[in-house]
Amino acid sequence: MEHTLKGFASLTDGSLIIGTTRSFARHLMPGLLSRYQEKFPGIKVSLEVGSSSEIAEGVAAFKYDLAIIGRIPLPGKVKAIPYKPEEFCVVASPDHRLARKGTVSCRDLQNEPIIIREPGSGSRHFMLSFLASHGVEPSVLVEAGSVEFIKEYVIQGRGISFLYKPEIQLEVKMGRLKPWSLSMGPFISRRSLLFLTV
Repeated sequence: MEHTLKGFASLTDGSLIIGTTRSFARHLMPGLLSRYQEKFPGIKVSLEVGSSSEIAEGVAAFKYDLAIIGRIPLPGKVKAIPYKPEEFCVVASPDHRLARKGTVSCRDLQNEPIIIREPGSGSRHFMLSFLASHGVEPSVLVEAGSVEFIKEYVIQGRGISFLYKPEIQLEVKMGRLKPWSLSMGPFISRRSLLFLTV
């Protein structure tokens, strides 16, 4: 990724427009961009946020120079480079009836009310694809674009959700959310660095 970013920084000044998701804007981009700007202080960086689908379409329309999003089906004009594995967690209230189990299976999730991200979200696409591959049709309770809303709804015991591990660290440490281990192993996705094909 650093190699790709350096391609936009061959000059001592200029601008770089990056698209990313709300989640990555919070827990990935601050550290990444601060390191980049230490090396290339003359480059003005603009960070735009949206759903994975919105950002991918923006790359195809030349709105962004590059983007970092979750894995989704992409428009034909863009190319993806797998960037970094990201672990999803199934999360619930610590008081949930399944919270005492060491691990849960996809079958355990069959009838659980699930709070999911909005249409166009990479995490939504990954989660629904994962469940479908295990024969699970989720009982979707609420769709929401706000991770903070989803976490609070889960904390209140309204349902379960699938969230990136960095998004829930504070709530887990405080005992407000309980991550579940899946019997089939870690739930891993990959971010993608997107750029226009030549």
